Amino acid sequence: MKKYKVILPVVALAAGIITIIIISFAWYLSTDRMTDMQFNILQIDSLVSLYEANDSNYNGVPDLSSSENVDKYYSPEAEAFVTYQNKYHTENYSFDYVDQRYALSQDSQANLLNTVTITDAAPSKVYGYKFEITNYVGLENQLNFGFIEENGYSPNISLLSEFEVRLGIVESTSAVTFGEWTDFVSNNSYSAFELNPLNTTMTIPANNVGSVGRLDLWLQIRIKSTATNDSISEFKLPKYRITLSCEMQDPDSQSGD
Repeated sequence: MKKYKVILPVVALAAGIITIIIISFAWYLSTDRMTDMQFNILQIDSLVSLYEANDSNYNGVPDLSSSENVDKYYSPEAEAFVTYQNKYHTENYSFDYVDQRYALSQDSQANLLNTVTITDAAPSKVYGYKFEITNYVGLENQLNFGFIEENGYSPNISLLSEFEVRLGIVESTSAVTFGEWTDFVSNNSYSAFELNPLNTTMTIPANNVGSVGRLDLWLQIRIKSTATNDSISEFKLPKYRITLSCEMQDPDSQSGD
């Protein structure tokens, strides 16, 4: 019996030492793995907000905001004027908020699809929209804007051929640089096309300290002057596509060490 009284404490002590060694080794392996862990970082994290221009005479120049509403827009949801986020230019024109959608992707590209419906369209009227695109990551985003070919979309070519569209970029001075008016229908058919007023890459700056990652676009649609004099009560245009892309980060820059 005395023999067992001596052996049992020794066994218990040995088991305790082994347990401590195992826990320490497991902790070491865990921390070693953590230093090599790759984190999935969003390559694209942008908010695209759509506004409709308040243009009482439909001449393509939105109404001016009242002095107390400069840099604000009217939000139907808030039922009040709300300040624009991430200001990079002074917004003197009046717009109504319509919708906003996030573009989120761990890949190097993200696409947003949507459409607009023109109501009470008539010759000489210009229908204006503004896209406010805010980039939340520290990478420049390349922007492409265009209209797509939809599966199952069979446009009324006769009606669509009466419309034309152009895109403008809002500069830091608040001036808008427009591209040429572009027909929706060419050679009696509709196919996907892109709009680029600068004829070069449109870039949304990175969101870094001291800089604002934002770009505003104006989209204008009208009935061509050579088209019918009849008004169009309602017409749904083809879906537009906003594509945001960036150069993929080096995987080493995504490690969590």
